[in-house]
Amino acid sequence: MVRQIVVFFIFLASATFFNLTYLPKNVTLLMSFGAVVLMLLTVIITLIYDRGKRFHQYFGVEVGLIFFALLLAIYGAKWGHGQDFLLSIWVLNSMYFYLFYFFLHSIRMRPDELEKLIGYMGILFIMFFLLQYVLYPRMIFGARAQEMRGTIRIFLPGTSFAGLMFYFFLQRTFTTNQKISIAYCLLFLAIPVLQGTRSSILTTVLGAVIYIVFSKRVKSKILVFVLMFFGALLVYFIFQDIINNLIEVSQSQAAQDEDDIRVRSAKFFLFDFYTSPLNYFIGNGESHMMSAYGMKIWFYKSNYGFYQNDLGILGEYVRFGVLYIVCVFLIFRKLFIMKIAPRYDYFKYWAVILILDELMGGAFSKPTSIVIIASVLYIYDISTFELKNPDKETEEVIAG
Repeated sequence: MVRQIVVFFIFLASATFFNLTYLPKNVTLLMSFGAVVLMLLTVIITLIYDRGKRFHQYFGVEVGLIFFALLLAIYGAKWGHGQDFLLSIWVLNSMYFYLFYFFLHSIRMRPDELEKLIGYMGILFIMFFLLQYVLYPRMIFGARAQEMRGTIRIFLPGTSFAGLMFYFFLQRTFTTNQKISIAYCLLFLAIPVLQGTRSSILTTVLGAVIYIVFSKRVKSKILVFVLMFFGALLVYFIFQDIINNLIEVSQSQAAQDEDDIRVRSAKFFLFDFYTSPLNYFIGNGESHMMSAYGMKIWFYKSNYGFYQNDLGILGEYVRFGVLYIVCVFLIFRKLFIMKIAPRYDYFKYWAVILILDELMGGAFSKPTSIVIIASVLYIYDISTFELKNPDKETEEVIAG
């Protein structure tokens, strides 16, 4: 029970406790930092004192090299922009959630327990989003919210938990008699529509289509697509105003002659931002507002609308350098070539959409995505152990 409570606390900390307005921001930041310290101490103590059986860390090298890439980026912020080492170390707090991978190996969490906790977080996210949507303009979460595109655009942290569980419940819909699982999928699909986020709508629908087309667990694919067609018509009539507004926004943006703001931002950060050739390899680090580097980044945001976070994997390259991008590629490679138990097949389909999320949104540098990625990598390790050692009991290793 203690392990479950601690892991759930780390999940909440990665989502900054959903930015609940009743919790002061300083408190949530302190608890997020405390979660990182807790993971670090646990890993160190386990390395020193625990001599029991362990699962092989198939992703240990890649995750370890990510930390090395962060170290190089800290030096890049000092070398290229004069930012103090301590500020650079502090501002990377969210990236330290990659410790969660080693932390899970230290406490030897059971995969089914981990899945349940992720499921609870996914359900909480959906409930909190819908609650905030109904209560708007009264804000009970400190999330970005604005009325645009015929809807209320609310961006609550924690989407990654619900996103992974979408594929979990999608698989259960087609493999069990518990058809209530489809209710979760439908609720999750409604969120990007209510947000008016075109990229999220497309990636979510694309993920569902890919699963239905390629999964061997889906028997009557034609029937499913017919049902999806009528379901899409129903969604259109329910959210007709929002969808029409999204179409108008897309048409107006396509009619603009000048480069998209993200294209201009990408050109700037690739060709005009770097102060030395070395930074092209080790990155520029994360900026902090208490340094001249941070003020410079703020100036680019406020005056030109250039946001590194909007550039996806390109923005990660600018901040963390070549080694970081290589590690991301190697992790994706293993996700697709490593064999896992059939009950985890949904990981493969989640990973396909994760590629798009990484390219467009830089998923590997968002704390909630990081803990989900670390959880999946850990379960991969255990599943691989079970496939390679069918005669050995996983419980013996977990029990130490």
